[in-house]
Amino acid sequence: VRPGEKIPVDGVVLEGNSSVDESMLTGESIPIDKQAHDLVTGASINKNGALKIKAVKVGNETVLAHIIALVEEAQSSKAPIQKMADTVCSYFVPAVILTSVLTFLTWFFVIYEGQVFLLDKAIIYAVAVLVVSCPCALGLATPTAVMVGMGKGAQNGILIKNGQALEKVCRIKAVLLDKTGTITTGQPEVTDILPVHGDGAELSPAEVLKIAAIAEKKSEHPLGAAIYKKYRQTTENEPEDAESFEAIPGKGVYAQVGERRVLIGTENLMAESGIKTSAYRETISLLQNEGKTLTFVSIGGKLAAIIALIDEVKANSKEAIALLNKMGVEVYMLTGDNKKTAAAIAAKVGIKNVLAEVL
Repeated sequence: VRPGEKIPVDGVVLEGNSSVDESMLTGESIPIDKQAHDLVTGASINKNGALKIKAVKVGNETVLAHIIALVEEAQSSKAPIQKMADTVCSYFVPAVILTSVLTFLTWFFVIYEGQVFLLDKAIIYAVAVLVVSCPCALGLATPTAVMVGMGKGAQNGILIKNGQALEKVCRIKAVLLDKTGTITTGQPEVTDILPVHGDGAELSPAEVLKIAAIAEKKSEHPLGAAIYKKYRQTTENEPEDAESFEAIPGKGVYAQVGERRVLIGTENLMAESGIKTSAYRETISLLQNEGKTLTFVSIGGKLAAIIALIDEVKANSKEAIALLNKMGVEVYMLTGDNKKTAAAIAAKVGIKNVLAEVL
């Protein structure tokens, strides 16, 4: 599967490294890093590296096929209120027909004493009883409302398994929300570029940004793309290509930029490469407490800069969460971010319950 192509089936990666956009299945806007032995899902999109995949599930066995089947089953299933309406109708319809017949007999034989020329009036009265008492609205309104509700949910990325679940949603006590792409926009932006002592001490923020942009130019990771985007906002000139580039799945990138050996990525990647960050613990904690995600830039084997990025909270997230709290619903936020960043985002939107480093 080449970069940019849709993965056709559920399978397992045999060869290659890449990041895969699974947002259409999970709602997670940030691509997931994949390497050998990792599972991939059909209909997700391969982003930046070629993958050799062994098919495990095809056709109706795939995750996407199961989701489609669930939606179809949900729209055909009956909610408890529908079943009650059907039960009422099963007794109500015969009763209405019987009442209509009795109305006709009463008007024609008792009141009109069997006068044939008044037969039409007796029929009109009988039909009037049918029209007034007809339970069509009761029988049709409920399934229509359920079907429309589930259809609208599917359009907005909400999978409602059946009518019973839809009816029970008004009585829920707790909601679990993913952070990235649900509470936040899912589009990180660079906020701070902090050169530090070392080989990069002589570099200005602008120079750090240019070097990082060159290194990240071929990267499809959202954080790398944000760094490249930030640089392009400062100049009309496209940065040159790095002499060499290697993506390190889940950790960062390595690039040769001119005579500089550049390593950009997580704090764990720096530690694995023997690059110390402990001297800047106070700065790191301060940025994380502001809800920012940190990317570390190493040049020549020494820490050169810290780049901070933030995934802004959606404009309506705080209002929506406040409304849930007002309704008495307990809100939980789940994220793979570190605890400090997660706590900062949760505080912005009014969430007290946070489960960090779980995805």
